[in-house]
Amino acid sequence: MAADDDATVRAAVRDVLEADGRFEVVGLAGSGYELLALTNRHEPDLVLVDLRMEGGGVDGVRAVATLPGPRTLPAVVALSAQTAPSVVVETLRAGAVGYLAKGRSGSGLPDVLARIAAGDVVIAVPSASTVLAHLLITRTAESAAD
Repeated sequence: MAADDDATVRAAVRDVLEADGRFEVVGLAGSGYELLALTNRHEPDLVLVDLRMEGGGVDGVRAVATLPGPRTLPAVVALSAQTAPSVVVETLRAGAVGYLAKGRSGSGLPDVLARIAAGDVVIAVPSASTVLAHLLITRTAESAAD
């Protein structure tokens, strides 16, 4: 499942993934609202979400990552031009298991998504080391408070 408000990006993602053969794209959504409806209907294993679209963003990631019901939740991956460490950290805390900067993944997208589907966490943004440091520092501070 892929969600982006740009139809050209949606089509490109679909074409790249389906050409790879390891993926079946069960739906394309142009908004976060459409993404939730399609996710409920198709119960995909993996959801690729643009952060800048109506009904999307971090709240859209959180909504997909915490869908109620007797189902296996999909692995949620953010695909965004927004790479500020604060946005990446917030998105990961909302339930994303991957964060990919638009324009950096290109033809390697299927390999990265296959790693995520297999259980890896991938943070492919220029600020990844800052994001990881922030997450570790925050986690250490939370553990010390307990």
